[in-house]
Formats: sequence, structure tokens, C-alpha cells
Amino acid sequence: MKKKIALALGAAFSMSVAGTVLAAPANLFAVVPEHHWTYSAVGQLAKEGIVEGFGGSTYREDVMLTRVEMAAIVAKAIAKADKAGSEEQAVIKKLQAEFSPELNMGGTDNTEQRLAKLEKGKSSVKISGDARLRYQSNWAQGATDQSKKTPTRMEERVRLNLSSEVAENITLFGRLTATNTFNKRGVDKSFKTSTTNSPTFDRAEFQWKNKETAVSAGRILPSLGQGLLWDYNSVDGVMATYNFDKVQLSAGYGDLAAYTYTDNLSTRNAFLANIKIQAGPATSVTIAHLNTMTNDVANYNLEQNAIGFTTKTGDFTVTGEYVKNSDNKLNAEDQDHGYWGRLLWKGIDNSKPGTFGISLDYLSLGNYAVDSTNNPSTLVVSGGNGLGGDGAKGYGFGAQYVFAKNANVEARYYNLKPYDQGKSNFSSYKDSYHLIGNFKF
Repeated sequence: MKKKIALALGAAFSMSVAGTVLAAPANLFAVVPEHHWTYSAVGQLAKEGIVEGFGGSTYREDVMLTRVEMAAIVAKAIAKADKAGSEEQAVIKKLQAEFSPELNMGGTDNTEQRLAKLEKGKSSVKISGDARLRYQSNWAQGATDQSKKTPTRMEERVRLNLSSEVAENITLFGRLTATNTFNKRGVDKSFKTSTTNSPTFDRAEFQWKNKETAVSAGRILPSLGQGLLWDYNSVDGVMATYNFDKVQLSAGYGDLAAYTYTDNLSTRNAFLANIKIQAGPATSVTIAHLNTMTNDVANYNLEQNAIGFTTKTGDFTVTGEYVKNSDNKLNAEDQDHGYWGRLLWKGIDNSKPGTFGISLDYLSLGNYAVDSTNNPSTLVVSGGNGLGGDGAKGYGFGAQYVFAKNANVEARYYNLKPYDQGKSNFSSYKDSYHLIGNFKF
């Protein structure tokens, strides 16, 4: 009853200020311009817990919305207006005025549901994307202090994301990726090479979602723990997720070769599992598992278990993760465990130019702790010079800055040594530099 009263009052207010806004737009599904004031206004309400996103998802200011989608969010805000403070009530009234044409169509009852049905009437295909330009030196720790020349490369990458609701509770997610590498120099090489890769779909995922349960199948993009084992990279398989009140459980099975290998003869099937526990308002704990069930490739023996956390206090965020590889094919002398941690001050918001983040990393990873050949982790360095080679330990610094909405620059530096200098024939790796420009559209 309170919701209906609030919606009715909101609609009445909207009509009282109708002279201050435009008539109903010719295209109700027109996208609200990216710099429109309504994004930050709704973002303010989301931070106060008054609204979520369209359809119950988390609201993000960097995702473009149609007028109908935005009006549905405003309808939620109207329903909770009596619980909002004076400042938030003023924001709600301003949003009501802007979207009064949509809110007043066909009465005020069940406004959110009516707008959602209208939204489903338009094209279901949504398109977004991102682009990256980066320079890297010694990204895979190929060069040591005994090397004369450090490997370097420039990369261009463009990714196009597609999503569409193909049936009730079933959504298709696709991503087309193209990467070019140029001016690439190998270790101790005097010449450089350039490569143009053909575009490929690194995501072709069908996701069924019903309340707290989601099942994804196809070429999926799972993430495990804090990202040290696997960080949103391609897997050909299936993954199921269930959300309890403060616990999220995920498990799946698939072929890692979708990301780690291009030879069609080398299947790398693995079992993946993840537990995420919301331990507090700003703290989460993760337990991750990755086990390669088929080992057709020599030395690709992984049975990893990782425990990690992330917590935020004030302007600081601390992230850490410990990993141990317990595969029974490892030898006694293999370095099978390690850890990584990051201290972040502030942090960027791609929707807010001028925001920045500064981070300090420390890592200590044995030569079989992680896959340092393919580097499926969140780190820009591989954590060693190849699986079964020499691990890595040392520190890194990073900085990010948003210079325009949906555009940021990033710089990272790592100074690393072998995990065990007594077992390696060198004392340190060449320094690793990374300069990156990231863009979203």
C-alpha cells in the first residue's frame, strides 16, 4: 500500500512540474546521453541504498541506460522516498521531473513492472566494448641479470561485448576480441617483429538465471578467488553458482585450452570451484580450487588451493591470496606454494574523471605455485619464467588515473628475483615496466 501511495504522489508531483520538462520522447528506448546528470544522481541514491540497478542488478554509472530503464530505477526510488533523507528526496523529485513522461504513461499502478515490459519490447541485443593500448618490458620474466637485452612489445586490443535475452531467464553473452602486437623484441634479440591476430570469440556463454541460482555453459569467463589462479579468462565448459545470504558457491568443469593453448590437440580439462564469503560490510574471504584433470601437456600439473581476502578501510584496500599446488605428480624439490598481496590507496572510478589509485604489491610465488607460462592471473607479470622454471618474488608499484569518463591510464613497475636464488643460476630478473591506456565504449 505504501508503495502505491508513494508512486501516486510521485506521479502527481511529476505532473505538477511537467512544464519544466520535455514532452514524451518519440523514442522511449533512446539511450540517456553518457554525460547526463541523471547517472550521477541515481548513483548517489544507489550509494545510500535507496535503489539498485534495473531488474535488480547492481547500479553502475559506467553502463548506459535507456530512458525506460532509468525511469524504472526512478520508480524504485519513489517507492522508498519516505525512507530517504531530505537531500535524497530532493534528488528523487528532480529525477521525477526529468522522467515524468515515462512515469505517467498509462497510470501509476505497477510502474516498475510496466516499464520493464516496455523495455522488453525493444531490441534485446546490447553492445558495449573496450580497447587497450599498452607497452611492456620483461612481462614474462624471460630476461635475467645475465641477459643483454630485455624483451619489449607494444599491443593493441579491441573487445566487443554482445548480450541478448534469448528466452525466459536465459541470456547469451558474447565477446569478440582482436589483438595486434608490434615492435616485439625477444630476449637478447636485435630485431623486432609484428603480428596481427584474427578476431576470435573468447566468450560465447549461455547463462540461465533464476533467483539465487545461475548456470553458465559454452565459452565462459570464470574467476577464482582474488584472481591469482584464474581471472575472467576463457574456459570451454559449464559453471554453476548459488548465492546464499552472505555466501556464494561456484563449481564447474571445462577445457582451459580455450585460453592457455591454441593447438587443437592439447586439451586441458580442469575442475574449478570457488567460495566467496561476505565477512563484513567491507570484507570478503575467498577459497578457490583448480585441478587439471587431464595432463596431456608435459609439466602442466596443477591441483591448486587458494585462500584470499579483500578488505577496505577508509581510502585503503588490502587484498591478499595464498596458493598451494598439491598435484601428486610434483617432485619433492618443486616449489609448490606462494602468495601475493596488494595495498591500494584510493582507487579509480571510470565514470569520474580525476579519480586515481596508487598501489604497492608484494609477491612470492614458487615455480609450480601458479601457471607462470600462460599467466591467467590478475597480475601483469607472470610470477616466474615458466611453469616448472624459476618462480619469482619481489615488489611492484602501480598508479592509475582517469583522465576522461571511461578512459584511464595505468603504469606498473616490478622488481623481481627468483623464488630461490640458491637453486637458480641468476640473482635477479630484469625490471618489468608496463604503460597502459584503457578505454570503454
